[in-house]
Amino acid sequence: MKRVAALTLMVAAACAGKPATPVPVDSAQATGPVRMRGTLLARDSSLLLVACGTTVERPLRALPTSRLADALMLVTAGRRDSMFLEFIADTVGGTLVAREALFASALSEGSGCDRPQRVFDVEALGTEPYWHVTLDGTELVLERPEGPLEMVFVADTPMTRGALTTITAHRYEGRVRDLTFGLLRTDCRDGMSDSWYPWRAEVRFGATALHGCARR
Repeated sequence: MKRVAALTLMVAAACAGKPATPVPVDSAQATGPVRMRGTLLARDSSLLLVACGTTVERPLRALPTSRLADALMLVTAGRRDSMFLEFIADTVGGTLVAREALFASALSEGSGCDRPQRVFDVEALGTEPYWHVTLDGTELVLERPEGPLEMVFVADTPMTRGALTTITAHRYEGRVRDLTFGLLRTDCRDGMSDSWYPWRAEVRFGATALHGCARR
């Protein structure tokens, strides 16, 4: 579905004051801002990145606001070990700079480079019970294992107060007509894999409340 530019910009501004929507690449030759992913190597006080599709270790500098340090601390249990990382980057004076951490996971979870690139404005998921939400422009899709397996909603303009962004969504048929999707900008751990996400997520409809993590 074609994205609505205004909504995309508002979600980006509301949730993090982010730069313009980056172009997904798997290359160490970022000129920025671009979406990158690869293996982060933490050695003493330095950081190195081996971008997906390459074998080159490239020095990486993380801005304090990138939240990369938070992700590294939580995923490696404070050991400053290696991990898989997805982030927004650019280059400053030839140095690769991490501006926003998007997702991180332990290398024991397998090669993140083999996973497909995300294509949604926001993606959220939870376990116990399992659920999955994608937001693409004004289309919000909720998936659950019990029927109905998929519900498609039209999302309203996001509303933000502080670190919390709330999106209401509606549909015109079915038992569930209204849904509220909340995003809190704080560290979140996936209980099944211990991956790190930059948002906590909550989905509410009727008397049901689903909790999990989210990323973009």
